[in-house]
Amino acid sequence: MPLCGFNKKMLEGLVAFHEGLVEHGLIERSKVRGQSTAQTLQRELSDIDRFLVETGNLIDPNVRGLVEGITKYAKAFYHLIDREGIDSYKEVVAKLNGLYFQMDDKFYRELEGKSDDMKELVSYLNEVNLK
Repeated sequence: MPLCGFNKKMLEGLVAFHEGLVEHGLIERSKVRGQSTAQTLQRELSDIDRFLVETGNLIDPNVRGLVEGITKYAKAFYHLIDREGIDSYKEVVAKLNGLYFQMDDKFYRELEGKSDDMKELVSYLNEVNLK
């Protein structure tokens, strides 16, 4: 799979990252700013969009790719949290980890080496429901 396989350490790191995005990036910042988490979420999404307009100016293509990648990932995660509700963020994190585990397992157990392995993996992921 394009992500080299997930192991326990990677999945635990993603849990910490996701929970940090919500607990620090939304809940704590909301308290500091004296605003609702919904307001903070919208502000964060706006900041992300404004930042992504500027990242094309990063000279090093590796740094640009990494910074844009993690920024877009955080944006997608915040949109998911917005859709599912901030109160259920731990459940969302668990479902995401399940998705990544299933994706990895499907690839290495069934698809690796097939001529259409990535096409089949995307087809499989289209059937997975995070709700």
